[in-house]
Amino acid sequence: MDAARLFDLTGKKALVTGASRGIGQAIAEALSAAGADVAVTARDENSLRETADRISAHGRRSLCRSLDVLDTNRIRVVVDEVADAFGGLDILVNNAG
Repeated sequence: MDAARLFDLTGKKALVTGASRGIGQAIAEALSAAGADVAVTARDENSLRETADRISAHGRRSLCRSLDVLDTNRIRVVVDEVADAFGGLDILVNNAG
């Protein structure tokens, strides 16, 4: 089995925290390259635009939300928003921190 089929995430929905740069950004981009729609979060929503553009370049849906992972109430709000927008959530990457 080739790697592309092994890691096919077509139709999956992902949420990646700390996705504005570095490892989080790379994970978000890799998930979208594998076929997933990806919601990205970071403390500064403006810093997520580049990541969202990279996701969109793969033809996938992206969603940006500001999130401080120490704010448990905001976590609940963001997860609900993402699940509503994408019709569910399959993958969670806790990268922030």
